[in-house]
Amino acid sequence: MFKAIRLRTKFLISLLAIIAGMTAATLAIVSYSVEKRVRGSLHDELRSSVKTYQTFAEQREITLARSAAMVANLPNLRALMSTQDAVTIQDESASVLRVSGTDLMVLGNRTGDVVGLQGKSDDFSKDVATGLLRKSMQREEGRNWWLGRGHLYEVWLQPIYFGAPGEGSVIGVLAVGHEIDDRVAREFSSIVSNEIAFRSGNTTLASSLPQAARDSLSSLGPVENVDTVDAPQEYQLGSEKYLVSTVRLSKVDELPVTLSVLTSLDKATEFLSRLNRILLGLGLLSVLAGGALVLLVSHTFTKPLSNLVAGVRALEEGDFEYPLQSTGGDEVGKVTNAFGRMRASIQKTQGEQRQLEDRLRQAHKMEAVGRLAGGVAHDFNNLLTVIRGNSDLLLDRKDVDLSQRKHLDQIQKAADRAVSMTRQLLAFSRMQVLLPRVIDLNLIISEMNKMIPRLIGEHIEFGFLPEHQLSAVLADPGQMEQVILNLAINARDAMPDGGKITVRTKNVAMDAVEAAKRPPMLPGDYVLLSVSDNGHGMDAATKAHIFEPFFTTKEVGKGTGLGLATVYGIVKQSGGFIWVDSEKGRGATFEIYLPSCRKPVSARDGITEADSMPGGSETILLVEDETAVRELASELLKSSGYKVLEAQDGAEGLRFAMNYPDQIHLLLTDMVMPRMNGVDLAEKLRRLRPNLRVILMTGYTEFSEKKGEKMAHGASVLQKPFSRLTLLEEVRQVLGVSPGKQPSETKV
Repeated sequence: MFKAIRLRTKFLISLLAIIAGMTAATLAIVSYSVEKRVRGSLHDELRSSVKTYQTFAEQREITLARSAAMVANLPNLRALMSTQDAVTIQDESASVLRVSGTDLMVLGNRTGDVVGLQGKSDDFSKDVATGLLRKSMQREEGRNWWLGRGHLYEVWLQPIYFGAPGEGSVIGVLAVGHEIDDRVAREFSSIVSNEIAFRSGNTTLASSLPQAARDSLSSLGPVENVDTVDAPQEYQLGSEKYLVSTVRLSKVDELPVTLSVLTSLDKATEFLSRLNRILLGLGLLSVLAGGALVLLVSHTFTKPLSNLVAGVRALEEGDFEYPLQSTGGDEVGKVTNAFGRMRASIQKTQGEQRQLEDRLRQAHKMEAVGRLAGGVAHDFNNLLTVIRGNSDLLLDRKDVDLSQRKHLDQIQKAADRAVSMTRQLLAFSRMQVLLPRVIDLNLIISEMNKMIPRLIGEHIEFGFLPEHQLSAVLADPGQMEQVILNLAINARDAMPDGGKITVRTKNVAMDAVEAAKRPPMLPGDYVLLSVSDNGHGMDAATKAHIFEPFFTTKEVGKGTGLGLATVYGIVKQSGGFIWVDSEKGRGATFEIYLPSCRKPVSARDGITEADSMPGGSETILLVEDETAVRELASELLKSSGYKVLEAQDGAEGLRFAMNYPDQIHLLLTDMVMPRMNGVDLAEKLRRLRPNLRVILMTGYTEFSEKKGEKMAHGASVLQKPFSRLTLLEEVRQVLGVSPGKQPSETKV
């Protein structure tokens, strides 16, 4: 029944009982009873302090175990551990230590071998850490105690999964540790208003005691078989007497670690002599005044406590907005304010976690769609090469009548449209072959000022606001023009009744705070290109899909859905970032951030006119695994006077070249082939025939980016699908220069 009484009533009844009991005591037993009461209070206080630490430790264990799980689940840490490269893991683990906010971090493989060791101090060698990690893994306990060079660490172990936590395979283990030092002891000492000592055996590892008392405590020897809070013992430590209560923190099968809570008995009992002189006078007065005072004070203190309890219950139900009443700077007010800050922090953390999860899902989806689109475009390039090439051959025939020529023209137009679509797909999937140069975006946009107004129509106003002395960027000028055109067309379609399009350029110095708002951007200098319109805008659902290929809000037949996907791919492949800010009915602004370049702007290429169909009589080794492409290229070259040797893959081409007695002037090879790729073939043939020129044919850049560093002495790259004129011009150009000085441009 007493449990059902309100806290205020309990408080009032308890204080009145204490006051009445003290007043009824006789002066003869005051000193004895008060001293006994003080000792008992100290005993209870010591036990309470130990229990407070245990409660605190349980909450700390939950929090830090959860923190360790979050660190172990970081994508960059899982990716790092999946490399199984100890040197890479050791080098990159320093950044993970900073993110974890711990004093010690150990990364181990599945067998317990340490592959990454980071700490704020060198308390553990790699061998020592390996031994401790294996022992901890054998114990299968989340929390462990480690001791290194006299420093005590509370360590949490967390497995690292490849895949979803608890479902994927374990690729390693993460151990994060927090050092238990004098600072930690002093902080907890200030909370419990008692002295604190952490010990292992007879060694005091961390304490808030003065040095003399600390030395005396170490001389008492180890505390044995302390599994629960023991009865307080009295010890003379230095010049003072202390009551000491000890509890074992570690398990029986690990490093023995104990917590001792100490309170000074001398300081607690020195007031007894003074108390005896005033107890008699205050006894009667306290009975009369105490009741009224407690009645008034109890209401003041218990009301904010009730409000705080209600706030805790509301938080358990997910209510973060329950109003809290702060009482000022007292203990209850501090606890209330701390709870309010904790509640706000939890709410913010949950919101940030949801945002990160949404961004991660979107990035994975875009990557998967991009690879699929790139693969489809790559296969189409070979087919389009055959279609375009054979239509060129048919158009060159003299017996083609006007009707047949009209059909062939339609085939070529359809093939050209297909080529455009495949290149947009490659741009989205970041596999397009680019020709990056140092360019001035202001110059690029200025040259398009006449074309853009004609493209968007007279009903739309176009404005360009350049920044003077704009920094240069490293990008493909043709692709940047494509980006601007696609964004202008997208803005035009959003304003069917007219409006305004504004293009701006600006130098931006992105600091760490601003970069954190736009992950995964890094701090640095960027050039901002923004395209704004005052059209109908987009809602959140549309914004989530605008960069996906074939997504469009236009009517059937009025859009391919590749415009913004192409913009996204070009920007990403150029090392930049793109963001869109839009609301329904308020227009849209696309912001593109490209890393600034300190090199001078490249000179523009001159425009030259090639011969109509350049030819020659040299010998060319043609290596291509696609039969239709090989036969087409062979016919195109033979019709222009060249002698062509055909091979269906790299291994056959190598054997052919080794056995061919005469000179081979040029190797024309596909880059991606079974058994032996084009780059390896070129390297081997260059060693056999130093004067051999090389042209590599490719439909996308993913392979060439991985193998490009192996191209000795340079090699030209011919992008598929190519036309007859493009092929013959590139062959003639490469054959017309000295060996080892081939142009590295990409021909399309």
